[in-house]
Amino acid sequence: MNRLDWMTPFRRLAAFLIDFDPRDARDGPLPDSVQTERVDFALRLAPLTAITAFMVVQVIIVLYWRSGYGVYLLGLQIGSVALAILTLESCWRWRGRGDAQPITHRFRQAMTATALLAGLLLASVPVVLFAQSDMQGRLLIASTCAGLIATGMCLATVPRASMAYVGPIVCGSFLALAMTGEPVNLYVAVLLAFYALFIFTAMFHLRRLVTKRVLTQIELTRQQELTNLLLNDFEAHASDWLWETDAELRMQHVSPRLAEVLDLPESVLHGLTMARLFGAAGANPQEKELAALFQTMADKREFHGVAIRLRFSGEERWWSLSGKPIEDEDGAFAGYRGVGSDITAQRRSQEHLSYLATHDPLTDLPNRALFQQTLDSYRARGESSGFAVMCLDLDEFKNANDTFGHAVGDALLREVANRLRSFVGPHTFVARLAGDEFMVLYDNGDRRAVARLAERILATIARPCRLGDIHLGIGVSIGIAVSPCDGGEDLVRRADLALYRTKSEGRNGYRFYEAEMDERLVRQRALAADLRGALERGEFQLHYQPQVHARSGAICGFEALLRWNHPKRGEVPPSEFIPIAEETGVIMPLGNWALREACRTAANWPEEIGIAVNLSPIQLRHTDVPKHVEDALQTFGLSPARLELEITESVLLEAATQVNTKLARLRALGVRLALDDFGTGYSSLAYLRRIAFDKLKIDRSFVTDLNGEGADMPIVRSIVSLAKALGMVVIAEGVEFKEQQACLIDLGCDECQGFLFGRAMTADAANALVRTAFPAPDLRLVS
Repeated sequence: MNRLDWMTPFRRLAAFLIDFDPRDARDGPLPDSVQTERVDFALRLAPLTAITAFMVVQVIIVLYWRSGYGVYLLGLQIGSVALAILTLESCWRWRGRGDAQPITHRFRQAMTATALLAGLLLASVPVVLFAQSDMQGRLLIASTCAGLIATGMCLATVPRASMAYVGPIVCGSFLALAMTGEPVNLYVAVLLAFYALFIFTAMFHLRRLVTKRVLTQIELTRQQELTNLLLNDFEAHASDWLWETDAELRMQHVSPRLAEVLDLPESVLHGLTMARLFGAAGANPQEKELAALFQTMADKREFHGVAIRLRFSGEERWWSLSGKPIEDEDGAFAGYRGVGSDITAQRRSQEHLSYLATHDPLTDLPNRALFQQTLDSYRARGESSGFAVMCLDLDEFKNANDTFGHAVGDALLREVANRLRSFVGPHTFVARLAGDEFMVLYDNGDRRAVARLAERILATIARPCRLGDIHLGIGVSIGIAVSPCDGGEDLVRRADLALYRTKSEGRNGYRFYEAEMDERLVRQRALAADLRGALERGEFQLHYQPQVHARSGAICGFEALLRWNHPKRGEVPPSEFIPIAEETGVIMPLGNWALREACRTAANWPEEIGIAVNLSPIQLRHTDVPKHVEDALQTFGLSPARLELEITESVLLEAATQVNTKLARLRALGVRLALDDFGTGYSSLAYLRRIAFDKLKIDRSFVTDLNGEGADMPIVRSIVSLAKALGMVVIAEGVEFKEQQACLIDLGCDECQGFLFGRAMTADAANALVRTAFPAPDLRLVS
């Protein structure tokens, strides 16, 4: 164990006895104020100590004057008088000094020297008189020395002076006791040592306490100065202000900032009651926040962040007030003290954020959240109050957005929003939910009034729209549900169902919700559920409808058509399950299966017979159709020239680059491409120029009324002429009568398809028809 470890327990014991924590030790020199406070503490007690020592000396002189120590006692008297006068005069000058006068090193030396002289003078008493005194005299001198040692406590805050004063007295007392040589005096010396140790320890502890108190006071003073500085700066520059009232709630402290905010002199505001102050600030005493504030102050309770609406200088303002009741020395209520701030900017910012949270940033119309709140408020009125929910969707908005860019699309949405805003009123609420979907709440349950509003909206939206140099025509489809006859909770969903019915029936119109729409939705959902797994269960078949040469009627190919034989519903029309298959994604594996099945069947037909397979837009955009086609051709050994893929016009308007790349790969394989349902969609000539189609298919809607004199005749003639000019084969579907066939032949149509030449049939029936039209050669005749 090294020396430091050996000393540790003693240091801890000493620290415990004198209540000293080494962690409280201060590095560096103490401030001058601490030194001054220590000296001041000592010199304020020094006069009493000097007088006490002088009186003790007088008692000693009186008792020992006749004992033969006259010369010593005379010197003791002169010394005591001189030291008393010097001490009292120094203390008098100390108390009259200026506060800024520093304590010099010379002053401390003089103080220590004076204390040493006093200690030596008093220490001479036991040294000279103790050994020659009787028992009573020794008892008197010992008591006197003990008391004089105790008086050294007055110099405890000045260590050098205290040691200079007490040290000689202690040493003189020990010397006097030792000079007697008596054992009892040795015990007295031991007791004196314990007493002196206590005195020294107490002196050290007192000095440390005084030092700590002074340091704490210095820190408190510094913090107070800093607080005052901050408060002054706060009142001078901050947007907040301090306020204070008396027990009658009259203003006692008026911040310059408050006077500036109210544009009133401080002298006018001083003494105003809180009620009159708020009146001068334009507050409405009927406001519940202000009434609650006055009640809180009447109850003498604390409050924080109370927002009060005011109006002064012609502008609405908001204040936030916090206050705390104060008490006087007797604990009685003395008023309030607090802080106020102008939170107008924060309030407006919050209102703006709340507005943004409930409004669409593009059109500035209410958004979905505010629409739902308004709808809930309509519902809360009960079923007796009828209202209508109108779901609006712009027609052809996506095409305009894709064609002219999103900037034009956004401008178009803003224009539509402005037109719809003209309908906003006490009974009409308009919101934008997302994209080109808008909602209208009409506080009227009369269907005729709702229909008139829908017709006005249709007419307003249909007006030509000019956006810069671009002229656009836009329509809108509307679905309507009316409460209470259409229910209360599902109005939005039912209006949406009516909207889809409007779109499926030609768009640019409106439809009211009908119960059968829900039945249709339930049926569609059931079909969607049954559709998953139907392919694996073998419920799908391909039927084949003949395609013939227009003039000869000879079979030139078949179109493969999907059929679903539902185990419970029976034959499900393609018009029902194909859209569902496209929506659910089932069309992708189903289309691939149809492609392979058609190639497998056609591989057994003569080379003259081709097979046409329809490609879904979903299938073309989201699957690798060229790879699937190549695999099917190689698997079943079908010539690419015999495979014809039918594509609708709508595919060509979306994802042009992606679609064009896949069509180019299909052309590279050698398969033929046919444009299906030409004339019913967009009929753009741009994609006819970009993509080399082999065949153009005239939709049945143009063939039905074709009788040589109908209005469809010029359209069909134009289509045929266009196809011939582009080098395409023309086929017409939906041919049911000889007259239609004859008219198509006259117009130059190459091929026909329809019930006149055969309905869609099973693969076995198609094979039998092919064998009849193309009988196998008799090998015996050949041989």
